[in-house]
Amino acid sequence: MNTRLDEAKDLSLYKALVQILSDYADRFPATGIDGYLEKLMRAGIKSMPSDKRAQLILGMLVNDRSTFPSTVTKLLNLRFADLDIDVRPIVKNGRKHEVANWTTSDGTVTDKVKDLINLDGKTGKWTDINGEKVTLLDFAEKKD
Repeated sequence: MNTRLDEAKDLSLYKALVQILSDYADRFPATGIDGYLEKLMRAGIKSMPSDKRAQLILGMLVNDRSTFPSTVTKLLNLRFADLDIDVRPIVKNGRKHEVANWTTSDGTVTDKVKDLINLDGKTGKWTDINGEKVTLLDFAEKKD
């Protein structure tokens, strides 16, 4: 049952992302978004990350439809460190907190939100700057 709910969430996120990018490509032609949209369509639902925090970050962006051009701009340019603290991927490194990075299956380490989308079939995971897997802290938990 839980798997079905996860698939439905992935599908709704995918559909919202396709809608936003296609609206942007129609309204602002020759910006390169049509190529990005084509890759997304080719990759299909497999382009959505399986990680819950990655889905939360993408969902936060695509569900904010105040102005869709700014949504696309945020999607392409926003870095993890610029996200709100409740969705920012934070790890504990010794006594300090750091923003995590996203490392794709080919070893590319990045800190941009757009790289959470698996356009080239490169799945990813949360890592430190060296590509070592990390566990994220959850600041959304209820604090006592």
